[in-house]
Amino acid sequence: MRVRALGDSASAMRRAVGTEHAREALWTWVDRLAIGLDAVAAPRASLDAAAAARPCPVVDVRSYAREGSRIADVTGTQLDAALSDLPDLVTIMTGSSELIAGRTNPEALAGHVDEAVAQLRSVGCDVVLVTTLRPSSPLVPRRRVERSAEFTAELWSIARARGATVVDAWSIPHVRARPFGAIERLSLEPAGHRMLARRAIEALGVPYRDGLPPPVSEPAGRLPG
Repeated sequence: MRVRALGDSASAMRRAVGTEHAREALWTWVDRLAIGLDAVAAPRASLDAAAAARPCPVVDVRSYAREGSRIADVTGTQLDAALSDLPDLVTIMTGSSELIAGRTNPEALAGHVDEAVAQLRSVGCDVVLVTTLRPSSPLVPRRRVERSAEFTAELWSIARARGATVVDAWSIPHVRARPFGAIERLSLEPAGHRMLARRAIEALGVPYRDGLPPPVSEPAGRLPG
């Protein structure tokens, strides 16, 4: 199964062996999602001789997310790169920093995401939309928070219309607001990445546990294949 992650630095992968980024404290939710998928895929592969003989890994998780990426980048070059890999599942997390950084139109931005999801669904790819982060800092103007909420509502509508899955990042409390002028205005703390990974794993119906408290709801069973 080929899984591709699109977005900004929150969706990057940092488990590169031999670098400082290999430290667990720096893993993103995509790193942890990959671990969960690997943990489930390994037993399956051991029962399937044909799968075990394949030169490619059973689960291939890669991220095209880059620091400072905006919705235009995610639905443009990142989407093109993912489509060229013929993915089975694509995660999209974008808009959090962009929506609180200045004047933006949530509906117009959501339109770009909708087009991207439509392209992915047209080739049979499952899509996971991760909602925006909610700014925890009281310094963020209320109207900008409201725009983020409006965009998140648009994502739910897109998912319903296109048959995608939504993962809630809006209610995660472990969000840090960065100063004005930063490349990205919001970032997830380590606890937030871990919580978001758990929610994504639950949404895909993966029977994997990483030591976090039991899930609140039953998994949705959206794992392809």
